[in-house]
Amino acid sequence: MNKHCPRNYRTLLAATLGLVLTAPVWAAQPPATDPVKEEVKAVLNQHDEAMDKQDTKALLALYADDPTIAMMGTGPGEFWKGKAEVEAAYKEFLKDFKAGSLKHQCTDTSGGHHGEVAWLVASCNMQDITPDGKTREYVLNVSAVLKQEKGSWKFQTLHFSNLTSGDAPPTAGAAPAATPAAAPKKAQ
Repeated sequence: MNKHCPRNYRTLLAATLGLVLTAPVWAAQPPATDPVKEEVKAVLNQHDEAMDKQDTKALLALYADDPTIAMMGTGPGEFWKGKAEVEAAYKEFLKDFKAGSLKHQCTDTSGGHHGEVAWLVASCNMQDITPDGKTREYVLNVSAVLKQEKGSWKFQTLHFSNLTSGDAPPTAGAAPAATPAAAPKKAQ
């Protein structure tokens, strides 16, 4: 038997105990987060809060001070350019649900940034109450490009879409369906 074995055993035991005892500290460390991504997600949340309050002024304050801002919806005719058109579109959207009834949870998000430009995509579970008191649940997909302006992130473009029919989205891995026919325009 090697006379150094007990000493090596004690060294190994001490090292192992050291690792075991400090492992909870390592596990407790939160993963590194990207502050810009968090700021961009916060802008999306501010947007949804302003929608819920039906605060058009707060909504427009989230957009860049740029005449080329744009917002796009799901179907034909849902493309608004400039602050005046974007504001008019929001005023119409806000007529479609009761203030204080909008709830959202964006369960799947992604995004990135480079310099003073950031982008995001999100799939959000939405719920609201129509003016006649009916509860609605729907999924809203959102994509946006933001730019940094005076120290904060502002929308340059915002695009949202949801299913226009009662069809459910395809399951993961399913073959894509044929392109659907354009949805008819609503009478104005």
